[in-house]
Amino acid sequence: MSENETQTVAAGKDATVLPPKARESLKAARAVFLKSGYDGATMEEIARVAAISKATLYAHFPGKAALFEELIRVECRAVNARLYVPDPQSASVEAELRRVADNYRRIFTQREGLDLFRVLIPVAPRFPRLAEVFYEEGPGGSVRKIATYLAALDRAGRLRIPDPDLAALQLLALISEDSRLSGMLALLPWPASEADPLIDCGIAMFLAFYKP
Repeated sequence: MSENETQTVAAGKDATVLPPKARESLKAARAVFLKSGYDGATMEEIARVAAISKATLYAHFPGKAALFEELIRVECRAVNARLYVPDPQSASVEAELRRVADNYRRIFTQREGLDLFRVLIPVAPRFPRLAEVFYEEGPGGSVRKIATYLAALDRAGRLRIPDPDLAALQLLALISEDSRLSGMLALLPWPASEADPLIDCGIAMFLAFYKP
């Protein structure tokens, strides 16, 4: 099977429900991809690190692109599972947005949240499917969670948000653009003394624009 097809037997499943050999394959693949990059990684090396045969590896994943796609999907879902889900019933929207900001920024200051993204960037033009999976399962998942919260606030009349998806994108940009860039470049995150004013100002701008 061509790697361009990026088809995976286990597509869409959580890592915890994958067969043990598939989980070991993903763990080994992560180590090999981070060490050698996408182009430098081989199925042979991944099978060796996973201590399984190539036949077993190919039984679960038909090619390197399929394996990398599933790894992206599983890791992105794991990251999104750690996102704070704001409570639309909370008395303070500002406090909930601050919790969202603090939680979201922590994810981008942890290496594992961006390691695979750095591996993906050089090959994304050649494998647009991989980039699509990353966006849909990663940033797209974050946007959907925030948009659901904002839509609830709009229905309750607490904010006026005609396009929750757009507003979610705007909010995440206001509170985290600096941390995402520094994370992608493997730079140290801003200290709280610099980040706090940016977050506070971003939330204030958001609430002022979308006030009822």
